[in-house]
Amino acid sequence: MKKVLFTITLLAAAGFSIAAAVAETESKSSSVDETAAPQLSKEEERKLAEFRAELDIGRNMAGRLVAYYGEFNDEPLNGYLNLVGNYVAQQGPFADRRYMVKLLNSESVNAFACPGGYILVTMGALRQAENEAELAAILGHESAHVGNRHMMKTLLSMDKEKLDQAAKASGSKPDPSMASRIRKRVQVTEQSETAKTLARYLGSTSVAGLSIIAAAKAGLGLILEKGLDHKLEFEADQEGVKYAIAAGYDPKALSNFLGRLVARQKVLNTKTLEKTHPKPAERRARVDQLLLQIKADTISGAKGVVRFASMQQRMPASLSEKTLPKTAKPEAAKGK
Repeated sequence: MKKVLFTITLLAAAGFSIAAAVAETESKSSSVDETAAPQLSKEEERKLAEFRAELDIGRNMAGRLVAYYGEFNDEPLNGYLNLVGNYVAQQGPFADRRYMVKLLNSESVNAFACPGGYILVTMGALRQAENEAELAAILGHESAHVGNRHMMKTLLSMDKEKLDQAAKASGSKPDPSMASRIRKRVQVTEQSETAKTLARYLGSTSVAGLSIIAAAKAGLGLILEKGLDHKLEFEADQEGVKYAIAAGYDPKALSNFLGRLVARQKVLNTKTLEKTHPKPAERRARVDQLLLQIKADTISGAKGVVRFASMQQRMPASLSEKTLPKTAKPEAAKGK
């Protein structure tokens, strides 16, 4: 069973469709003597169906976010984000999962976690980070959302009326700067095998007929308009900090990043972030409490300035940077 789940996870993280992953798994299974392969129990089948559904919903949500914001394609930078993201995530209790990290072409400051391991970070968020430790803490936060299945559990807890409301919110009036990109919609086949298994998986809830697309739209509405329960955001902050520390990074990284958002809130584009998350000042206070509890002052960790700065420079200059005199541009972070 673990081999099946790992195969599907790895292929999905590499950008393959879940249909291809399932087809390959089934093809391999057919080449083995059926008498030697034990049949899955009903509980194992349910878990596999649940996992497939989670991947399908997450990929659909991620595709819609990419269509909404646009993607910044730079192979070395994307490789770097995935290297850091997967390394940090492996320090947590969900080391068997694989994550796919993408950079969104948006100056808003935000990051998104979609079910199944799809993590999207905006250029605006990457610009505000000053070192790799801060990036690691951000990605640790998002991987904690995925590993703990915060979005999936939230969707499963909603009745049909709330799901419909969330789905409608995903199609609400967009940021004017994104309006042209909205026209590029991701085409997803609703009548997939995973969509059929999802209905069975959700059979014990009041939304037994929920489709992959309906669930993805509802999840997108939560990400862009309402957000998850604040306690889940605080949980992701605290776990993300622990993952990053275990990976050898500076314990104070997330606190420093959130403090920077507080100091620059009047000039940054944090509209969606503040609408869907607790206030940065409150999040920082909670993180600082954790740092006191674990005696973070006694823990040494790397900041990772040099490699981060070289990768950060691969992004194009922002509009504000282009209009500033050279002496007014933010200085590169100091230290190592």
